[in-house]
Amino acid sequence: MSESLMLGLAGMVTAIAIAMVVVFPAARRAALLVARFAGSLLRQAWWWLRFRFTWKGVAREAGLSKRRTKRVKRLGVGEESIEKWRDPRLKRVKTSAHSVTLKVKTRRGQALAALEGFAPELAATYSADAYRVYPAKRRAGSTVMFELVMRDLIKIPAVAGMPEPRMQTESVLLGRRQSGKPFRLQVEQRHTLVVGASGAGKGSFLWGMVGSLAPAIAVDAVQAYGIDLKGGMELTMGAPLFTKIAVQGEQAVEMLREFVAIADQRTEQLRGYSRNHKPGPGDPLYLLVIDELASLTAYADPEIRKEAERLLKRLLSIGRAVGVVVVAFVQDPRKEVIDMRGLFTQTIALRLRSAMETNMVLGDGMAPFAPAHRILKAAQGTAWIIDEDGSTDRVRADYWSDDLIRRVASLYPADPAAAPGAIAPEPPALGGAA
Repeated sequence: MSESLMLGLAGMVTAIAIAMVVVFPAARRAALLVARFAGSLLRQAWWWLRFRFTWKGVAREAGLSKRRTKRVKRLGVGEESIEKWRDPRLKRVKTSAHSVTLKVKTRRGQALAALEGFAPELAATYSADAYRVYPAKRRAGSTVMFELVMRDLIKIPAVAGMPEPRMQTESVLLGRRQSGKPFRLQVEQRHTLVVGASGAGKGSFLWGMVGSLAPAIAVDAVQAYGIDLKGGMELTMGAPLFTKIAVQGEQAVEMLREFVAIADQRTEQLRGYSRNHKPGPGDPLYLLVIDELASLTAYADPEIRKEAERLLKRLLSIGRAVGVVVVAFVQDPRKEVIDMRGLFTQTIALRLRSAMETNMVLGDGMAPFAPAHRILKAAQGTAWIIDEDGSTDRVRADYWSDDLIRRVASLYPADPAAAPGAIAPEPPALGGAA
């Protein structure tokens, strides 16, 4: 929408709102809604004008443009020096109620990486709350898209509700993207690593995944197993959803052996018939949830740690295609704590402590494009992800309360008899018990 059309429409809508209040005093509520709509149009028009008229100046100050001096001959004047600027071309400005999307083409002789690396400075210049960089659908080798979030739609946390009462195994609804659209995370064919500092909101992702899979768990299309070496404090809140929970190192190693055996067996069954397992009732997706991976791979006894690392690496290598997947949560992403980051097929970065940790989790050089280290402490459940097309996006998972976890677990319990030879561990003794 052009700026003149937006300004004209906003003015007309504002006039209608004023007239409604004058002629029909009882219509103040409707007039307020109309005024808000007009305000949104005016805001979008201002953004459009601002970006269109300031783009070249910003690009030149940032060093994205190149100045050339050319000497030309003019009759009666002689030689004269003329300066010409070559700027990255702003091909399109698209506004919405909360964001501005820019489509920019590189100037001649400019690398696409130079333009992509400008995103943090661009967001700071225009006081954007967040930003996203992704390739254009056409001519992606020379054109980049900048999405600047001017009004943060995920600033206010949302509380999760009951999961959709249908079997779903491919992906789960966890919350919202920074665009306000639903955020779904793929589960099938993925090993997922979620990294975040203490209090960053890992529980929102953990229970968002397990809780959303609850209807499938109830019909044996998914079997969830858990490893929680912190005494089971996290996973036992929704214990009925799990076929088995390991709370001790020896139990965790035995569970890993069981998962490797399941993956090997399925590999034999599917070889020559299918390259990917499709879960269903009676032929489930096996989901292994590991709360605080470092308790198993870094802080456990040496014998347990060595065997657990060997089995987990084996599982991450062979399990994905045959419907045996791992979801692991950890606070410290250093190699000394977890040296198998590269075996996880998707990673999620909650609030981290430094740009170095962001690069460890999402990949070298990703800190400017997905600044997880800049997420505020109060924004629990907010994270940066990398989408299928390689672009980054900011998301926020809905909060799962203890009452909701218990309610979902009671409505959709797993069938312990479905576990292949599993033996549920005894619950840990509580201190002070008689």
